[in-house]
Formats: sequence, structure tokens, C-alpha cells
Amino acid sequence: MKLLYIYDQMPKTYQAYLLNLLEELKKATNVKVLSYDTDKRADYHIKSYGIKDKIQRIAYKTKLTTNVSLDIKTMKQFDVVHLQHSYLYPKLTPFFKDGIKKPKLIITLRGGDTYIKPWIIERWKTFYKEQSKYVDAFITVSQNQKEYLQKWGVSENKIHVIPVSFGKESKAQSKFPSEGKIKIVSAHRMCWEKNIEGNLRVIKLLKKQGLKVKYDLYGDGPDKGQVYYLIDKYNLKEQVNFIGKVDNKVFKEKLSKYDFFLQLSHSEAFGASVIEAQSMGVPAIVSNSGGLPEAIVQDETGFCSDSWDIENAVKNMMLLFKDREKYFSFSQAAIENCNTHFSTEIEVKKLLKLYNSLY
Repeated sequence: MKLLYIYDQMPKTYQAYLLNLLEELKKATNVKVLSYDTDKRADYHIKSYGIKDKIQRIAYKTKLTTNVSLDIKTMKQFDVVHLQHSYLYPKLTPFFKDGIKKPKLIITLRGGDTYIKPWIIERWKTFYKEQSKYVDAFITVSQNQKEYLQKWGVSENKIHVIPVSFGKESKAQSKFPSEGKIKIVSAHRMCWEKNIEGNLRVIKLLKKQGLKVKYDLYGDGPDKGQVYYLIDKYNLKEQVNFIGKVDNKVFKEKLSKYDFFLQLSHSEAFGASVIEAQSMGVPAIVSNSGGLPEAIVQDETGFCSDSWDIENAVKNMMLLFKDREKYFSFSQAAIENCNTHFSTEIEVKKLLKLYNSLY
């Protein structure tokens, strides 16, 4: 089986887990990479409507070739084509015809393409309703996302749930909570879906209750101004440290120093950082939005609350922080949960099973 992975750009800071996955997948099967930028890590570099691609398109219009573009010519050499950035789906439209020979087509959906974009962008709605029949499989990262995707007209039997992975099996040790000061961390894109205000109101309530708290916030995005404004509004300059974007390796090395991972998102397909934190023995306090509840084991590795229910999130956090033995059991269960369900090796096995079933 010849497998082609397609990226717009090779994964960077926020998607380091995708590179880990690709590395492990290459050990198990014949996979090549096509990228629409000039990253040397890709096997094929194609600039759409660049000089070479324009020549290919002219040749197609003059009937000198049956390949409309360079990327389609490349894709036809493979048995399975797996689109990693879903917004690239228009690249596949030459295959959206009845009765033509084509590779098996797979598209991974990661969140906004399921919960948000079809509400506001008509072409996404049309793609799911009218053209999804030409895609052999869609991968969602949670059961909740699978169910939501069906709202737009995608057939249930085409949707396969394969959660993202945190990396190789964790060797982290179970831990006890900190003494005195409670240390909390969040890591996400700075946008409305992540409920920046809700997370900061948790810190505000902890402070109001007279607790010593340190909150480190990692990430970047269009709403980072909201972070600075709310830190100032809620008078949290001593408690909150907005670190911004860091390399994923650096972030993971720091995780074990924290007591809790906090993510009260309004919308979330799954939560890669939530399982990264648990893999280091850090219990998670998350909202019950989207696929987040599937990333933890309720009352064993963390707690779920409504995204607006700050009081409940704080209550659960303090229940665990004040009970050292209970905290230790959560830490232990968090590591076990990730190793059992969310390691890279497990994700690779699930992907290979899907590829072979289609091939």
C-alpha cells in the first residue's frame, strides 16, 4: 500500500504531535508527504499555480495530459491519500466525479471545520452535504465530533473516531500536589472558543477565597489582547503569567511542575494539551463541551463542569488539592489512561487498520 500525507505546511509549534505520528507511521508503512510549501521534510513540494503547475494546467487544457494539476498527478501514484489540513479539500475536487479511477481519499477533521465553519461558510456546508460521498473516510478526534458532523449530511459509516495522541508511552511518575501555592496551567489558541474569561475567573475566585495561586498561560492567537485586558480588569497581575507561544517540547518538559491543567472551552473537538498534561500525571479540570469529556475519566483523572460553572470547577480543584492521597491516585490514573488510550503507537494502529480496510 502506497500512502500519501498532504499538508498545507508541515506541522509547527501547536501540532508537534502530528510530526511524532508521522515519524512512527513511517516505521510501519510506506508513507510519503506532499506539502504546498517548500519545507525540505516533505517528499513533494508543490506551489499551486507556480510555473511548473501552470505548465501542467496548460497541458491539461490542450489535452496533452489527463492530469489537471501537479498535485493531482502526484496523488494518482498512491493507493491512499490522507489530507491532514481539511481546508485543502478543494484540491481534491477533480476526484469528485462518478465512475473515475482514484485513490482512496481520507480527510482528518480537527474541530472548527466541524463545529464552526459550516455555520458561516456556505462552501463547507455544500461540501459535506453534496461532495462528502466522494470521500472514502473522514476521521474525527472524538465521538462528539462524529455525531456533530452528521448534522451537516455526512454519512455515519464514513466517519471514524481516532483521537490524537500525546506521544510515545509516558514514563512519568505519579505525583502529589504542591505545598502551599496551587499551580495551574492552560495551553491553547487565544480565541473565543477557549473561554479565556472563564479560565481567568477561576483564578479570580481562587484568589478571592484567599488561596495562593500561580497560573501560567501558554499560546497565541487573535484574542490575546483579551488576556491582557482581563488580567488587568480582574487584578490578577501577581497570579497570572501570560507566557505566549513556546515550542511543544519545552511546554511538555514544564508540565509536571503544575498541579492542574485548566480548560473550560465553549467548543472543543478533543483537547491534545489535556492528554499531554495527563500523560505527565497532571489532573485536568475541563468543561463538558464537545469532546473534552472523552479526554479524561470523570472522577478518576479529572473533573468536568459546564463552561460557565466557575464555582464547580474551583470546588473540584480544591477537593483534590487538599486531599494529597486522592490527588496522587488521580495523577496515577491520568498517566495510565493516556498510555492505555492515547499513545502514538495506539493512534498508528488505528490508522493502519483504517487504511487496510479501505485498501
